Amino acid sequence: MVLAGVGVGISFLKPSLFESLEKKLYDFHFVLRGPLPPSEDIVLLTVDERALEALGRWPWSRDIIADLFQKLVDGGARIVIPDIFFPDPSSGQKAAENDKKFAETLHNHPNILMGFILMMTSQEVQNNSMPAQKTLENLKNVSNSFLHLKKNFPKMRTALGLEDALPIFSQLPGRYRQGFFNILADPDGTVRQTPLILEFQKNILPSLTLQSLFAVKKIKNSETFVEELPLDVQGDFLIHFHTADYKRLSVADFYQGNTPPSVQNKIVIVGASAAGLMDTSPTPLSLAMPSEALMANILDNLITGDFLQRTFLTETLSRVLILLTGILLGLLIPQCKPGLGILLFISVEALQWFIIHLLFIKNLWVLQTIYPLFSGFLVYGGTSLYGYLLQDKEKRFINKTFEYYLSPDVIRELTENPDKLRLGGEKKELTVFFSDIRDFSSIVETTPPDILVEFLNSYLTPATDIIFENKGLLDKYIGDAIMAVFGAPLPEPQHARHACEAAVKTIQFLAANQAKWQKEFSVPPLKIGIGINTGFMTVGNMGSKRRFDYTVMGDAVNLASRLEGLNKFYKTRILVAQNTYAQTKEHFFYREIDEVQVKGKKECVRIYELIVDPVFDPQVLLPLFAEALAHYRQGAFEKAQGLFEKCLDLCPTDGPSQIFMERCMKMALNPPSEWKGVTTFFEK
Repeated sequence: MVLAGVGVGISFLKPSLFESLEKKLYDFHFVLRGPLPPSEDIVLLTVDERALEALGRWPWSRDIIADLFQKLVDGGARIVIPDIFFPDPSSGQKAAENDKKFAETLHNHPNILMGFILMMTSQEVQNNSMPAQKTLENLKNVSNSFLHLKKNFPKMRTALGLEDALPIFSQLPGRYRQGFFNILADPDGTVRQTPLILEFQKNILPSLTLQSLFAVKKIKNSETFVEELPLDVQGDFLIHFHTADYKRLSVADFYQGNTPPSVQNKIVIVGASAAGLMDTSPTPLSLAMPSEALMANILDNLITGDFLQRTFLTETLSRVLILLTGILLGLLIPQCKPGLGILLFISVEALQWFIIHLLFIKNLWVLQTIYPLFSGFLVYGGTSLYGYLLQDKEKRFINKTFEYYLSPDVIRELTENPDKLRLGGEKKELTVFFSDIRDFSSIVETTPPDILVEFLNSYLTPATDIIFENKGLLDKYIGDAIMAVFGAPLPEPQHARHACEAAVKTIQFLAANQAKWQKEFSVPPLKIGIGINTGFMTVGNMGSKRRFDYTVMGDAVNLASRLEGLNKFYKTRILVAQNTYAQTKEHFFYREIDEVQVKGKKECVRIYELIVDPVFDPQVLLPLFAEALAHYRQGAFEKAQGLFEKCLDLCPTDGPSQIFMERCMKMALNPPSEWKGVTTFFEK
């Protein structure tokens, strides 16, 4: 919203760079639209190469021009508008006679107009060297053209001098006979608008095209008509360019052939198109539009009334568009990934342009273009930069939070896809892993501190790497114990399997390094217990405002910790709960160990041993053990005892078989009164 407000502010300030770009985009509307059909009422009569061949080089004597204008009037032309200036008397033989003939033609036909030139700069006045008295005389000659407007145009441009046609040509009867030729270009040289009124000596003078309009429409109250035109504060008129291709005739057509072309009821603009005589200006529709075609476009606008509208309404709509664009992009960009964000930005900018261009074509509304587009860019750029800085901060936070707990690959994925991470508390299904070295206290008592630290690091570092390799999160070290979580902070559907694979590799790593540790650190063979459980638990940042850890908590976590401890009782290495078993039984060797009720839980849970590199034949021993366990649960303790003894015959060191054989011997001698096949533990 702030950036959109900045865009609105810039649209009020209108910096020169933006205005220059605005004009170029304005021109592009005409390029996209293309030319419109020309008015059939306007004809351009030109002094072209054919005319010069027929009548001789330019300038022609005034009797030829008088004869031409007479032909046009006789041919029924509605008005004749010379885009030719006659400031000087003729030269050569019969000069005065020819000028007189031309002046008589002008006086006798009020539908022939004449133009004069207003000097807009001191340099023009200096170059002209016109005496002040002559300027006043010129002003008097055009005084019947003065407009007495009530409406104020506060920034109307003021002329510094006036150059009129020869007095006998300019002292014409009637009000709508003369106007200024001046068509003023923008600073970049392109004509987009033109003054229809200019001030000189505190008098308001009309343009030649405006006078032509008054003559064509026979307007009686010209002041009221002017005040109702869509002129800006300077008195400028925004030209709705139709085409450069109005119907053209050559002056030669009136002197060659038997039948001159028809100009009945036509508005005839007389100009020069021959090389060296043609005067052109760049416009949005043409890089070199002849001056007579430019005049035709202005007059066509004024006659048809299809005015371009650049008003308070269009300015307001432009700023509404700026705000809407800013709000839309500001809301959507932060929700998008970079690629989609760029696509959205381009789409919104294209939609803006489409709307602005459509309103230009259909309604002739001229909305600001660069400012809505720049506002979109500003909001997109600002939002993207803010997102980048926020993302960078988020990446640093993620790195700081997890650099000691996750593998570099997982951290990289987190930083590239932070939306996958939720650091706030949430409940989700995860797998928890606990491992602990058996009888570690005796190792501590018999090992020097420096050697103990070195030994512990040589164990914990590879053990932690194994967890990382299997997409686990190192939750914490508890002395020699390791707590790890699988399935967070990144979602991982196979979290239970990864936890079990980490447990298997830890046992194998332990076996491979026993001899090395005994040799380097003089420690006894290590035995560890691993407990794994899968279930729903709370995960997130927990702790104080000054210090917190990303960890898990809940009954499922506590059960995994209890299972780690039960390894010591059952003489196993890895115990998993029934949920973990259900999700991984297709991938590992398991045997069901017992149904237990651990301290702190009312529910019973079945536990399973994950078997790694067994010293017995699983195909033989495991079915026998399962049969023995079934009899044990049914209360057939003597039969179960016999089967457990057979298991020990197959593998004398099998810890669970030893435990259950001893348990069956005791229960056979002293059977429990209520037997449910569940073992209850009252200690952790």
